[in-house]
Parts: sequence; C-alpha cells; structure tokens
Amino acid sequence: MRLDDLRFFTRVAALGSLSAAGKEIGLSPSASSSRLTALEKAVGAQLFARTTRSTVLTEAGQVLLESATAALERMDAGLSLLEAGTEKPRGLLKISCNMFFGRAHILPYLREFMALYPDIRYELSFTDRMVDIVEEGYDLAFRAAPLPDSTLKARKLGANQRVLCASPDYLSRKGVPRTPADLVNHDCIGLTRIPVWYFDGPKGEIAHQVTPLISGDSGDYSYDAAIHGLGIAVKSGAHVWQDLREGRLIAVMPDFPVARTGAIWAVSPPGSFTPPKTSALGDFLIKKYGRPAYWELNLPQLYADHAKILDRMGIGA
Repeated sequence: MRLDDLRFFTRVAALGSLSAAGKEIGLSPSASSSRLTALEKAVGAQLFARTTRSTVLTEAGQVLLESATAALERMDAGLSLLEAGTEKPRGLLKISCNMFFGRAHILPYLREFMALYPDIRYELSFTDRMVDIVEEGYDLAFRAAPLPDSTLKARKLGANQRVLCASPDYLSRKGVPRTPADLVNHDCIGLTRIPVWYFDGPKGEIAHQVTPLISGDSGDYSYDAAIHGLGIAVKSGAHVWQDLREGRLIAVMPDFPVARTGAIWAVSPPGSFTPPKTSALGDFLIKKYGRPAYWELNLPQLYADHAKILDRMGIGA
C-alpha cells in the first residue's frame, strides 16, 4: 500500500467522485478505477459502493478514511518538519484569491519572491468563489470577507475599508446621494451575493435593500462599471485605493459610512505547523504591504478631499 494510493482514496471520498479525483492527478477513468480496485484488494475490503451516478463510502471505507486521514496528517507534518530543517522553502504553493487582489497585490511582487525562492512552484486560482481550503488542497487563500469561526489559521495583512463611490461623470449627471434613502433615485451597481448594503448612521446601523440597475457576480465587473460611469457601488478600499486617491472615483455619503468593513487576511489550513513555503510568502508580502498597508484609507481626509473636488465641479457634496 502506497501513500499516494491513500491520498487518492481520501480525495475520492472528499469529492464523492472517482473520475474527479483521477482528473486532479491526470488519471483516465479506467486508470482511476484500476487504482481504487488495487487498493481495495490490498486492504481486503470494498471501500466504496459505486454506481454510474455516485461513489459512496462503505462502512469499511469510513473506517479506513478516518485512519488514513490521521496517518497522512502525521506524515505531512513530519515531512514539513524535515522541509523546515532544510531552511529552504520548496514545493508546490497552491494559492486562491479574487481577481483584483491577485492582479494588484500579488502578481506585481511575485517575480521578486520567485527569485528569492527558486524551488517553489505555483498554482494560482483567481476566483470570487469562497474555496474550501482544506478540501481543495490550498496552501494559502487571501480573503477580504469576515472570517467565520474555524480552525483555519489567519494572518492580517491590512485593514479593508469599504466606501460608497462613483465616477465624477456619473455624479455630475445624477447628483450626489447624501443619505441611504437617496439611493432609490440612483443607478446602483449590485453584486448578486450582496443584496443588502449596510451603513453606519447617527442612530445606528442602516440596512439598505439594493435594487440594482445592473447586477453581476464579480468584483471586477462592479469596478469597471463604476469607472465607466454606469452607477454607484460599494467597493473595497484595497480594490479602488488608487482610483480614490487620484479622483477617478469619488467617495460619497460621509455621514453614513459603509458598515461591516473588515480586513484582508492570508488564511492557511489548520495545524500546529506552517510549511516554510507558506510562511515565506506571508512574511514577504507583509513587508511589501507595510504597516499600515499601502491601500488603507484615511477616510476623514478622503471625504474632505473629495468634497473639494465636488465643489469644483459645481455639484457640492
């Protein structure tokens, strides 16, 4: 029985699909079936009840899964300790982040990091989907969403204020909203996964049910729509910090700032040990981002600067 066979077995169990597990490592359906059959022969038990539509663990398979998972975790921890002893990060580094963060805050620094650690290889997944770090085998995920309680390890990279903003062209055409109630008269750029915008008001939090003129599923789409003057949007400061500082986007409603803002986190799988390749990238990026991170906003100063821009445009804040 080989470790690779046990790893393959745990992936079949996690994915619930023999072909999907095989595809991850480049096996054909027939080769995947042969590999599982060989493992079942080695352990002397049927591990999955297989049909054309499903692959379900048997009782024996469940017993082996619990033991194999624990054994592989111990083996991986031991291999990581050996790797750490070399003091040289190496191996495949599998990373997940959304498109804007990867393009703006990871790729610009990756060449320098690659020169420092030539034995690391990279697999980058740029998606707005919240991946399952453990189940999908990621070493590191960058997240701007609030972190749920979990055993995942997280390092804070910087604050991530959110602002309601629009292009100067849009505001010159449609006017400037001053309260959440004014948004019913504006073209809102929505995200399908965020149907409610929250604002901090004088009497507490205000929930505004968004009725978007245009809606989509990507932070990049909403950014482009705002830049092109299609409407008004709630955007992450880490996404639009340069546009705000240079006046391509204008932050509005200073008396009702966006609520429930958070931070940017580097999240990695649970465990007492972090592989050197993972900690090396985290340490490197924190140095590049600075303290505070370069994308963090001085909101009072930003609102004051943008009020002056609006005054010069003759529309007032």
